[in-house]
Amino acid sequence: MYYKIDLSNYESREVQKYQEFTNYNDISSEQIQVISEELDNFKDSFGKDWQEWDLKDLRSRLKDNWTFYLTECGWAFIDWNKKYPYLCNRYIMPEYRNKGLGSDLVWLRCNEIKQQGYNYASIKLEDWNKPALSVMKENIFTELTEI
Repeated sequence: MYYKIDLSNYESREVQKYQEFTNYNDISSEQIQVISEELDNFKDSFGKDWQEWDLKDLRSRLKDNWTFYLTECGWAFIDWNKKYPYLCNRYIMPEYRNKGLGSDLVWLRCNEIKQQGYNYASIKLEDWNKPALSVMKENIFTELTEI
C-alpha cells in the first residue's frame, strides 16, 4: 500500500547520522565502488532481483536524482523523481531489527525531504510487514492510490 506523508506539520527529529549519505554529484567513483562492495553484504535482502543490482545500476540511480543512505545495519533510498519524493528500498539486517533503526531511516529521510522544501513524501508499506507499519503510529500518513 502506498501512503502520502504530510510533512507540513512534521517536526524534524534528531536522528543519528549514518555511515554514508550519498548524492551522485557529491561522491567520487572510488566512493561509489566502496558503496557497491558494501551492498554485497546485503545481497540476500534483494532476493531474486539481486542480479539487477550492480555498480552501474547504483551509479545510474544516483545520477537520476536518487539519494542513498548506507548504514552499518541497513540501507535506504529517496527517489526525487515522483510526484512526492519517494522513500523506497529500506532494509534493516535481521540482527538489527526491532531496535527502531527502520523508523530512524524513515525519519532521517523525512528530515531531508522537509529540509529540501517539500511538504509531502510517499512511502510503500506492505500490510504483512508489521515492524515497518509501526511508523504509522504517527498521524501524518494517508493512503495513496498512485505515486
